[in-house]
Amino acid sequence: MKFTDRLQQLYARFRPKEPVMLAPGMSHLLWETEHGITRFHLRVERDGSGLLIANAAAAAQLSPSGVLIAKALLEGHDESEIVDSLKATFRGAAPELMRRDIAAVHNLLQQLAAPGDAYPVFNLEDAALAPNATNLIAPLQAAVPLAPPDILHPILKRLWEVNIPHVTFFAPAAFDPADLVHAVEHAEDLGMIAGVRALASALLTEGLLNDLRVAGVDHVTFPYAALDIGTHDALFGAGDHQAADVVLAWLEENGICANIEIPLIEGALSQLEPTIHSLLSRGADTFSFVAYVTADPALVEQHDGALSAEAMPQLAAIIEEIAHDVQARFLWEPPVERDPAQTLAEQLQQGPRCAGDVAVRVEADGRVIPPRGPYHSAGNLLHDDWEFIWNHEAFRRYRERVAAPTRCEICPGLVICAADCPRERSGWAQKA
Repeated sequence: MKFTDRLQQLYARFRPKEPVMLAPGMSHLLWETEHGITRFHLRVERDGSGLLIANAAAAAQLSPSGVLIAKALLEGHDESEIVDSLKATFRGAAPELMRRDIAAVHNLLQQLAAPGDAYPVFNLEDAALAPNATNLIAPLQAAVPLAPPDILHPILKRLWEVNIPHVTFFAPAAFDPADLVHAVEHAEDLGMIAGVRALASALLTEGLLNDLRVAGVDHVTFPYAALDIGTHDALFGAGDHQAADVVLAWLEENGICANIEIPLIEGALSQLEPTIHSLLSRGADTFSFVAYVTADPALVEQHDGALSAEAMPQLAAIIEEIAHDVQARFLWEPPVERDPAQTLAEQLQQGPRCAGDVAVRVEADGRVIPPRGPYHSAGNLLHDDWEFIWNHEAFRRYRERVAAPTRCEICPGLVICAADCPRERSGWAQKA
């Protein structure tokens, strides 16, 4: 044997091992505690970090060691087994530090399983909990327009394959209730988190809510424009306001998360605070806010409901002030550009493009649309490789804008500014 070959053998034998991370992907796990059984989705990202979602509600971001610990705890391994695994994977950490990290992750799991008053925000940043941005392999949620089973099944299968754990079905004004129930049932069978978005009056179709409950729906979203019946029904149809009150009461009684979608439009702003407080008094605790905005001064002057870009910071400050005073979850959707080709009622009934900035829209034909910016397809979920879609120019531009600093002296500290400036059209969900 050559001397150089001998040296290579020795080096291979004694060189330090590289950390062995869990492979990117998603696990669906159940964890039993005194509070009952909690459903967890653990998604491992490319860099070994991870996202842990509990009961489709609360979430935490984990470092690579936190991912390994969380998965081991959820699979029932004891502390000594986990310490041995950490020693084999991560060099240099003391056993006492490892045990502290295991205790921290165990405490996190307990909080996620029974969040109580802390719901829904966890930002624990211990040694085992990642403080930095995660290198996401995919969004966390997809908005999918409701379609018949033969169209939806391939889409749901691909969403699960590319590690998107959460789907919300957007029902049109007229739809087949059986399609909605089947969609939720099939998503749940795959292991996904499943929600629906529909008008309240449509949800009161005989037996639909109970059928959705039996199918395993995780959350139900419906619009609620204002406390005033006339204001709301002018936008969503006669009787929809009363239907929304009935749907909210039913969801609260049956322990299903009600997400109240509040459209931010010119004619309803004066009623915003009393509307929120009325809903809170009836048990609502999750609100999503969708601003309908325009950069066209002529459209603002028509007073058809569109907000001006300049009005956004002040409006956001008002909502965040309310948020500080109440125990509720307030979610900002990307602002929606007002489309004058539609009536205001048509656009509001259609709703936002998708839910939040870690979401995408997947059309019935498979086209994947980013949450902000122009309505441009980044590829086709059914035909294109996910890496091609995720690295498409449309998503690259979106990620660059979200990653870039967007806070300024005009509205420092506003939550809505974290992803993009609400005054800039480039950060809106632009009309098609």
